[in-house]
Amino acid sequence: MSKEEDELKALASLFEDDSGSKEEKRKRAEQVVALENKIGLPQQLTVMTAFDELLACFAIGGQIKNYYRYGTYTTCEDQREKFWFALGNGMYSELPKSIDDMSERDLERKFKVHDFYMKRLDKIRKSGSCEDVWKIRS
Repeated sequence: MSKEEDELKALASLFEDDSGSKEEKRKRAEQVVALENKIGLPQQLTVMTAFDELLACFAIGGQIKNYYRYGTYTTCEDQREKFWFALGNGMYSELPKSIDDMSERDLERKFKVHDFYMKRLDKIRKSGSCEDVWKIRS
């Protein structure tokens, strides 16, 4: 697990320095893409995908599934947060662009989307896993 933490720290360090020229930002974006591929984070966030997830959560099937699993209905807070973030920072089409074709604004959006997914990953990791339960039981 320390290997993953080292990769996450390396990835987070790429976003600490926000100054620099356009060329430096492109190099940083290339490093981010390489690390995202290694970790498995999504590289883009589209408004339509976020809306589809929100709609699926509020649909009767999503509510029944949540009631079955947790004994209560859900307010779809994570999906709402993702949708509102996507409206301000997401992309409207799923056509991938190369880093060289991205504008300054597209690069900034990419960094914001990456930061959004990193925060979600940290939140999931902090909540624990099933391995924690088995360690307590044994």
